[in-house]
Amino acid sequence: MTPEPTPGSRNPPDRSTDALPRRWQQLLALSGFAFAVLLLLGWFLSGGNTPDYTATDEDWRTWAGEVGPRSGIGASLILFGGVAFLHFAATIRSTLGSAEPAVRGSGTLGQAAFGGALVGIAGLGMALVNVASATSAGADADPVAIRAVATASAGPYLVAAMGFAAFLGAVGLSTLRSGSFPRWTGVVALIGAVSFLITYLTAVVGLGKDSVFGYGFLPGILALVVWSMATSIAEYRAVPTSTRGPAPQEAEG
Repeated sequence: MTPEPTPGSRNPPDRSTDALPRRWQQLLALSGFAFAVLLLLGWFLSGGNTPDYTATDEDWRTWAGEVGPRSGIGASLILFGGVAFLHFAATIRSTLGSAEPAVRGSGTLGQAAFGGALVGIAGLGMALVNVASATSAGADADPVAIRAVATASAGPYLVAAMGFAAFLGAVGLSTLRSGSFPRWTGVVALIGAVSFLITYLTAVVGLGKDSVFGYGFLPGILALVVWSMATSIAEYRAVPTSTRGPAPQEAEG
């Protein structure tokens, strides 16, 4: 019988058969940290809180004029961060999959996490590119076009929330069961997953106006950032000092 891992313990993945050089493994591990930094910068540089759908044309022009110069930069940073995140998500899937022999279901959760990561980062990237497109002409743009394009970004935002909820939920549950990462990171991941789930209720109360449920996106993003930084560091520390296997022994006689 395979012994269950000690709760909260770190079970480093078996990298003995990994063909990647050690330096590449370290870069892949740190891609999560790079993603977190780019996500924070891109998020705060993006369009921010858009006006209500029923706001006046002047309000929409003022908003576009204020956020237009920085929305494009924010969208670009999110896209660069997405490239890093996709590589990091693949690394996380490998780590969770390596716990499968000890804890059943870890491999399945790893695959669910990777699928959620793809959906989440694609949705977030599309949402912020939409905002950048809506505000690219600044206050000189047609307010009707600004309103239409910016409001349409609600769809990709909710798709991003769906993906990140699946991603964080899967890695959180797997971490608490297998100890693949520090236990507290699993708790942070589950808090983020619940926060993203709460944002779905904005579709019930209406997407064209501010809703208290929409504010669940912010703690979800913060949980994603904290989790990515912590697990990225844990992955980096788990990279073995050498990727070479044991030296072959000469045949006797």
